[in-house]
Amino acid sequence: MKNELKVVLYVLNLAVTSLAAEPACPVCSRYNYEEMLLERVIRNELALENTLKDIKETNTKVVDALRKLQDENDKVNIAIEAMERKQIVMEAALSDSIKTALTNVSESLTHMLTESSQAIKEMEGRVDRIKGNLEMHACNILYIIRQFRVTLLHYFVGQCTFCSAIYPNYCNFVSDICYK
Repeated sequence: MKNELKVVLYVLNLAVTSLAAEPACPVCSRYNYEEMLLERVIRNELALENTLKDIKETNTKVVDALRKLQDENDKVNIAIEAMERKQIVMEAALSDSIKTALTNVSESLTHMLTESSQAIKEMEGRVDRIKGNLEMHACNILYIIRQFRVTLLHYFVGQCTFCSAIYPNYCNFVSDICYK
């Protein structure tokens, strides 16, 4: 048993020394460590260069897009200014046209009113002449009627001597008719 115990202790000693002497990861020399660190730095540098390249490309695209957007914005502003100028010109032309139309309508209405009043005056003159003619004709007709009455009266007065025996009030009746 002693031997066995020695063997067990020897194996344990060997195991402990082997575990104590070698760490879990291989031990690197200083040169190996610097080499690994340098590789890592180079990989990071390459990744950063790629990222920087992507950022520059994106930045270039963004700058180009902003430049195009600015150009389009300038074009829109120029178009808006041109439209505003055209609007001002059109408003002035419309205002002038409206003023001209109002002046023409006013002049036309004034001319129409003048012509209408002249036509009304002419019509009134014609009506007055017609009235005068009618009055003159009426007077002539009345004169003719009176002359006819007088003629009738004279005719009937000449007959009165004949009629008075038959109709005693006949002469008074005829004179009443003729002179009314």
